[in-house]
Amino acid sequence: MSHPGEFLPYLLRRLGLPGKASSARLEPLSGSSPSSAQRLTVGDVRYVVRRGTPEMGPRDFSREFEVLKLLQGSGLAPAPVLFDSEKRFIVYEYLPGVAWSRKMLIEEDALDTLTDSLVRLHSYSPPGTVLEPVKIMEHYLLNAEPIKRAVLTGLCLGAVTKLQDGNLALCHQDLWCGNIIQGWSTRFIDWEFADGGSPLVDLATLICYHDMNDDEAEKIWRAYVNKAGWKPAREDLDAWCTIVDCLTVAWCMYISLLTPRPDLTKLFYVRAAARLGLDSAIWNEKPVS
Repeated sequence: MSHPGEFLPYLLRRLGLPGKASSARLEPLSGSSPSSAQRLTVGDVRYVVRRGTPEMGPRDFSREFEVLKLLQGSGLAPAPVLFDSEKRFIVYEYLPGVAWSRKMLIEEDALDTLTDSLVRLHSYSPPGTVLEPVKIMEHYLLNAEPIKRAVLTGLCLGAVTKLQDGNLALCHQDLWCGNIIQGWSTRFIDWEFADGGSPLVDLATLICYHDMNDDEAEKIWRAYVNKAGWKPAREDLDAWCTIVDCLTVAWCMYISLLTPRPDLTKLFYVRAAARLGLDSAIWNEKPVS
């Protein structure tokens, strides 16, 4: 990536706005790392710029951009604007609105709008690739302690073998309140992990990321099933929750080796490990930097 001071002129040239430097402003996006997501304001027009960062490793922005193109006009995602493969960044429409709160996940009216958007998302066919939880686990755990790698892989494999429904759809796969924007409709942002998979993985991430209890999880399940008009095995949702928790713990271990981000990892790690029944004396000992 070029020097920070050189990026804005380059970005404006790529957008076909080289003469707009005096009215352009690039600033950190609230809730994101300053180097990974920024808001570009050019006059009255706003964009989001997502960039690759060394500590997060290479990101497949090309896939994210293709998903945004697939969903263009759907009212589910921001419109794509630009993908730059040389400097590894994408630009898309800035969505006005407010991020969801955990409380909204169990409010009847809000849950109705959310499940409506999810059902419409899951009506799209997979993008040609499919989520492979065990393969992802192996990547995250490459440098983990052997005993932890064996335990997590075993838990993940056990849950995968219990899955009964084979339906595949386009899924967001990183669905938490910060990625749900409420404006004139309920839309989703940050599509870098989007892939083919079971629609239940999006329900599982909502449940696990927000540490929802059984009653709350059941409320989300029923709202979705009633809206979708089909009913996969309820046990599949439990299995996907286990898989999501395994991936969360593994990701936290992986990311802690790259960069100290306790703000991103500590809470997710501790809760996921507890739900998996992992020995806190072993698993909570310096899980992240």
